[in-house]
Amino acid sequence: MSTVLIPFQIETQRVIQLLAKQIYQSPLALLRENTQNAFDAIRQRLHSGAKFEPRIDVHLSPQLISITDNGIGMTPSDLQEHYWKAGSSSKNNAEARAAGVVGTFGIGAMANFGIADLLSVETESALTGERTICRAERTKLSLTDKCIEREALPPKGVAGTTIKAHVRPDSLINVAQAKQYIAEFVSLVAVPVYVNGELVSQKRPDQQVAVVPEAWRHTQQAAKLGQQLASDVTLVLSNNADVWLKLTNLVWSGVPLIGYLVLRSGSPALKTFRSGFGLATASAASIYQFGGVADLQNLEPTAGREAITAAGLQLLQSMMAEIDSFTSLLLATRNEADSSTPFMQWVHAHRRYDLCGRLMIGISPGDRISLNEVAERTRTKPLMLYEGSDAGVIQMHASEETPLIVLSRNNPRRTCEQHYLSQFAKTTPISDKPVISKRKSFEQMSNGERALAFRLESLLDSDYFVKAKVGFGEISHQLPVVAERVDSQVQVTLNPSAQAIRLILGIYETEYSAFGSMVKDFIRAVLFSRIAEYVPSSNKSGAEAFLKAIRKPRELFEIADDDLGNLPKIWEDYSQGLITMEQAVERSKSAVRASIQVVDASASASARDVVPDVVDNEKALENISGDSAVSLDPTPAITRLQTTTNAKLLIIDENEPPLRGYRCFLAITDRAREEMGEFFLQPHKTSIVWGGQKTLFIFLHHSGQFGLYYDLQTREPVDAPAGGGPFPTATIVLKDRLFIPIPDEIKASFVPTAGEKKRFEVRADILRTEFEPNGST
Repeated sequence: MSTVLIPFQIETQRVIQLLAKQIYQSPLALLRENTQNAFDAIRQRLHSGAKFEPRIDVHLSPQLISITDNGIGMTPSDLQEHYWKAGSSSKNNAEARAAGVVGTFGIGAMANFGIADLLSVETESALTGERTICRAERTKLSLTDKCIEREALPPKGVAGTTIKAHVRPDSLINVAQAKQYIAEFVSLVAVPVYVNGELVSQKRPDQQVAVVPEAWRHTQQAAKLGQQLASDVTLVLSNNADVWLKLTNLVWSGVPLIGYLVLRSGSPALKTFRSGFGLATASAASIYQFGGVADLQNLEPTAGREAITAAGLQLLQSMMAEIDSFTSLLLATRNEADSSTPFMQWVHAHRRYDLCGRLMIGISPGDRISLNEVAERTRTKPLMLYEGSDAGVIQMHASEETPLIVLSRNNPRRTCEQHYLSQFAKTTPISDKPVISKRKSFEQMSNGERALAFRLESLLDSDYFVKAKVGFGEISHQLPVVAERVDSQVQVTLNPSAQAIRLILGIYETEYSAFGSMVKDFIRAVLFSRIAEYVPSSNKSGAEAFLKAIRKPRELFEIADDDLGNLPKIWEDYSQGLITMEQAVERSKSAVRASIQVVDASASASARDVVPDVVDNEKALENISGDSAVSLDPTPAITRLQTTTNAKLLIIDENEPPLRGYRCFLAITDRAREEMGEFFLQPHKTSIVWGGQKTLFIFLHHSGQFGLYYDLQTREPVDAPAGGGPFPTATIVLKDRLFIPIPDEIKASFVPTAGEKKRFEVRADILRTEFEPNGST
């Protein structure tokens, strides 16, 4: 019996098409890749000292894409060893990087075969004068046979390259959409780029980031923004405390950075660029929600160009923390600070209550005066201070002779007022503290009350690490609950007459199976805001301990060199005979699929079928919890840790009330849940930003010390204008799924229709929002 060896066969065209589509999310990626190559070629020629008028021309039709540049061109050797060799790049060297090139992966040619069936490259080298044309047909491509035509042409004395991609009949492009697509990437490029004869580049950054109406302007050379960041600064402030910033001549940790930042508050989407060429939309957590333009030579794209690397994102995040600090210190000198909630949030997060002097506080009789004035007036005689909201109490005590300072009812202003007054002013408080009467002993409690007290104590201990003693008593001011620290415990008193408590006790008596879930939701919606300051992880040391516990060694959810198994290295190993072609293809396919999530219509389920009590409980507690139902403050997740589901989408029907304003919830990937799911069990804030093909979630830990980003890249643009900002937290944690909320504005881009598959590329990681004293992040 003899053994016969047979070949392992590969359908080359299918593999190349597959890799093109896996790495490059958009079928229009060939436009970006070829234009970026043209831009890099021009930068390399300019860097060589050549004198010429740089220009890129893009011509679009449904069947043909043509891109011409007058850059450095390629020699026959360049074509063979780099352009047509996957994983090899002539720009992956110090000289090219010094020229400010954008791409160094050496896989851009692959992007063409996502929609093209014929590619021609005509090029003349500015270095050797050789002129060459190459042609490749997708149907003739082979991983083993010579299949690319190369022909030497007489030189024309005109350096540069023309790429022509003939589009397959089943992939004809929309010219208007393609034009808009490429214009977004080249808008800030200094080189003139023409698309069908129209100039689409050379825009100014302030055309992308409009300056706020000017009430005050501050300019400073070599300003030290923080421990690591210095720059020339122009800051423009509006009457309502909107901020516009331009940072140039940047220095980070003593090292100059090539590039600039132009930012505006309230615009969390941050467009990233390198040498003026667009990379991706990013977001860095900022109390001021700074977004705009970040053009930095240090930023690097991932292999598919759809995002920047985690290192780049962390750099932006660390810079943003210092920019927030610098902005806050300047705002503290301006009366406009009184209009800035972000300023007050920053002050509270950093305990810099000494900066609050220009905030205005209510006084009766009268309107409002600055906290500075309160401090000055109380140097000789204390002022009465009222922390409540009872108009009768104010009327009783306030007079021209004895004016009454009245605290704001809303945070963070109220907290800032309280701390400033306690440190810098002399006040005489007027008691409005809730009075607790008729406290019940354990023997006087009903079975339901005992069960509720035990369940609350257990959950506060296990879920929040808060040692609490829960009791019952009548509370004035119609409050449902009061929490205060007594020695080493938190004393929680429940009002049995309050609607919330009666609701829960009624469920205990009539529907015990729902009792546990309702108690959890009561903690989240009503009780948590009253005990938040007692939760250990809300302070810095507790946050550090938690972060250390969840920061385990792991791979990043990102297609970068390391995550791809280093695509260039894979193909280099193949070229050296260290691995077979089959192994190279399989490794490449495996690598690029590692962070892909696919959701089809069968993966959707009704929220009521999966978590039937969540919507009902939220509605029942809505009137009881007051503002917390729509609060943007840190909030615990909705937990149902005994519930399982195969669904990847939870949908709430239009005939039912939404859950905190949402009707759609998307499961994060199993990999993200397993690696970082513990983060979501901590109270957190939620911000969501979208634009183009990207939707970015930023979840900020309630300590403010760190956050988690979850980046979703779609094949098609999000079906809504670019936007986003802070949203109510409504994370749902089940035993085997973790769902994050999708705003209604972009819901259509996440809910598949019958027969449709939504495909997302996922990147996620923990990000610090502050910098370490030693300079590490």
